[in-house]
Amino acid sequence: MKKSDIKAEVIFNGVKQNRLIKITAEAALCVLIKKECIKKPFVVVFTNNKTIKKINKLYRYKNESTDVLSFEYGEDSELLGEIMISLETAKKQMLIYGNSFLKEVLILLIHGFYHILGYKHYRKQDYNKMKNKETAALAFIKFKGKKL
Repeated sequence: MKKSDIKAEVIFNGVKQNRLIKITAEAALCVLIKKECIKKPFVVVFTNNKTIKKINKLYRYKNESTDVLSFEYGEDSELLGEIMISLETAKKQMLIYGNSFLKEVLILLIHGFYHILGYKHYRKQDYNKMKNKETAALAFIKFKGKKL
């Protein structure tokens, strides 16, 4: 898949654009789009805690920052959905989970990606199904030679 075929727009809002994150995200999304046969475009927004907290409060009624928010737009929309990732929270979580910053961002990206495809994790059965998809996707991206 060529870069021009990418159906995901990567945006930086409220944070300095990071070329390495952009390239890594686009490469990973290219693999995921092909793996899951995605036909609709979607948006990925890298942001800060302040912005994601506002969105989390507005749409989920939780007055706190979070690591990733996903919005599945539905079948009638021209867009598949939107993924928002707080780079500030990713930096904190990388230390907790022992990941590199890029790997933590990639994990959040994959998680958001499967949410906009309709996967949920409210029930244990759904959680296990989604977790298996995420683990397989991360392994698939590693296999394809994408840097973490």
